[in-house]
Amino acid sequence: HTPHFWVLVPTYNPGLQVWAQWAQALQSQICKPLQVVVVDSGSTDGSLALSQQAGFTVFHTQAAHFNPGGTRQWALDQALQAAVQSPEFVVCLTQDAILASPQALQNLLAAFHQPEVGAAYGRQLPKPGATWLEAHARLFNYPEASKNVQWQDKDKLGIKTCFLSKSFAAYRLLALQQIGGFPGHLPLGEDTYSAAHLLKEGHHIAYQASASVYHSHNYNVRQDFQRMFDTGVFHTQNPWLLQTFGAAEGEGLRLLKSQWRYLTQAHQAQTFNPQAAKPNKPNLLWGIAQLIITNGTKLAGYKIGRAYHCLPKFLLYKFAMHKAFWQQKT
Repeated sequence: HTPHFWVLVPTYNPGLQVWAQWAQALQSQICKPLQVVVVDSGSTDGSLALSQQAGFTVFHTQAAHFNPGGTRQWALDQALQAAVQSPEFVVCLTQDAILASPQALQNLLAAFHQPEVGAAYGRQLPKPGATWLEAHARLFNYPEASKNVQWQDKDKLGIKTCFLSKSFAAYRLLALQQIGGFPGHLPLGEDTYSAAHLLKEGHHIAYQASASVYHSHNYNVRQDFQRMFDTGVFHTQNPWLLQTFGAAEGEGLRLLKSQWRYLTQAHQAQTFNPQAAKPNKPNLLWGIAQLIITNGTKLAGYKIGRAYHCLPKFLLYKFAMHKAFWQQKT
């Protein structure tokens, strides 16, 4: 049978062109959602009119009140209260994740043919024009082979066991409700947090490599620092995650080695074309400099985030990518 599912997406000035592309990719799906729930934080770029034209259900919040998990849960609750029929599954997307093929949603939801799967996430491909580091990050985190992980796998997979990305993920609604929905008390990482709790309850997490979106960020040094600062805060506030699954630093070292391999191979290749993205062939010296700067920045951000309680309020606000989290704290 056709799965009964909703799509849930937060928006804030996605840009008309990107949002039109997003909606177009959704409308071309073989497998269509019963409802598209948009929660908007005050967009002023004309995207709201487009959402309404497309027949999406739109809820409104203020940017200052936005919380990655809490706002999604609030919108989902509002939609469920008004619904005649609840969906079996909820697909989470972000406004900048463009479904890569008409089969993307169908292939993602196919994971739930196995009753033990509580959540599934798809593959993320670098957008055209992504930097070599971003293209590598997508290949590193989203390989070509699908997999299915469960609680016992933590001994060999470590922190990667509870990896899941809300940019393109689906949840079995009953399983999500069983863990209390999306958490509203985190600066980021609500997808990791939910995945860890689902595994703890005995559900499996599936990675569907055949379901893909185009999604990558060309973050600058400041944004890299801020994102890893938020991750450090998240790990310090939820010590059980690292105690259960192991420290994140080991994964960082594995990433660094993989980046180095990728850089040297890409430099040696005559034609450099990782999947759909066609970044310029990286210059080896500049590539090495980027490796050092980017990873050094991320490590510093993470370590400072881990020790966030030693910092004055104004620095927390300055260092955070998700600033609303600290506004709400005061």
